[in-house]
Parts: sequence; C-alpha cells; structure tokens
Amino acid sequence: MNRYGGEAIEKRRRTMLMTEIRTVTMGDTPETKGAIASLAESAKSILGYDVLAKHVGTKTEVAEGSDLRLALSELEIDILNPADVLRYQKERLVEETTIKMQEWLKSISRANRTSQFAGPGWGFQKISEYRQPVPEFVLAKAVQIKERVPDCEIYIESLSDHPDPFMFVGPKSQYPWCKPDELYYVEVWEEPKFEERLTNSGDIPF
Repeated sequence: MNRYGGEAIEKRRRTMLMTEIRTVTMGDTPETKGAIASLAESAKSILGYDVLAKHVGTKTEVAEGSDLRLALSELEIDILNPADVLRYQKERLVEETTIKMQEWLKSISRANRTSQFAGPGWGFQKISEYRQPVPEFVLAKAVQIKERVPDCEIYIESLSDHPDPFMFVGPKSQYPWCKPDELYYVEVWEEPKFEERLTNSGDIPF
C-alpha cells in the first residue's frame, strides 16, 4: 500500500476532537444592531445602496425569532455549531460502541455462552437532575441564561460510560423524554479532566 492510501485510511480512522467543534455567534448586541441599522438606512437614502438594509432586515428577523435566541444574543453567548455537535456525537458513539462490542465478544467467548449486547447511547436530563460534577464556568453560564430567561430549561447531555457532557438550553418541553424543538448547545467539557482537576485541588464544592 502506498503512503497516500495509508494517509487516507488514517484520516478515516481519526475521530473528531472536542476542540474542533466550532461556535456560532447568535447575533449582534442591540447597540450594534442599532448602529448598523442607522448606517443601512443612511446608505439607502443618501447613496441609493439598499443591500445592507435588506441584510439587516433579514438578520433582525432571525435574531427576533424567539425570546431565547434573542436572550442568548444579548448575553453575547455563542452556541456550538449544530452540525459539528452531531458529527462529534455520532463519531464518539461509533467509537464507544466498537469498544463495547469487542469487550462483549471477548466476554461471551471466555464464558462459552450467549448474552445480549447492550451498547452505549446519548441521553439528556435537566441540570437539576444531573448528579455528576459540572465545571464552575459551565454553571456560571447556566445561571446567567436562567436568570435572563426563567422559563427556559437547562439540560445536560452525555454519553453513557464516556460522558464528555454537553449543555444545551431550550423551552420547557411538555414531554420530558423529548428534546424541545428549539434548542441551543452552549457548552461542552471533558469530564475526566474536570474530575482530575477537582481531585488535585483537594476542594470539591459538591
């Protein structure tokens, strides 16, 4: 096999890193939007240039699509790119399922019996029900959002046996087992590293 073929296989094997998840800016602050809107109106009336005015109109409609979206914009909280989150979660699920499958095959081979394979999965719960350590910077952001939008719900989503939790926010859902139609991922962290930091500091505030 030539080196180019080897590189191609290596690329296919490499899963996405958490640090590769990009963020998306929700929108401009009200002050910035006001200044841009004023400039757009002047350019349209004085110069006859209306492209910016049309663009500002589109951005305003998107930003004002919901109270939660507008609140995140005003708080200047960026969200995680949904496509990156989905890719990361899929790749991590495949990786962990493969590991568990190999362990299961070894166990049934040694025991000379059959058993049902139970793979890992991503699950979510309200932050009030989450019983694992949450970093201070994540809690601070959750408090900031909840104070600004009291009616919203904060959720923690994690993968069984290999957490790497995500925090997302959305309107309160009628059915607790269903994700809200509107949701925004606002944080992700590596739980093993966080636990190590707490242990080394000797100060566990839980």
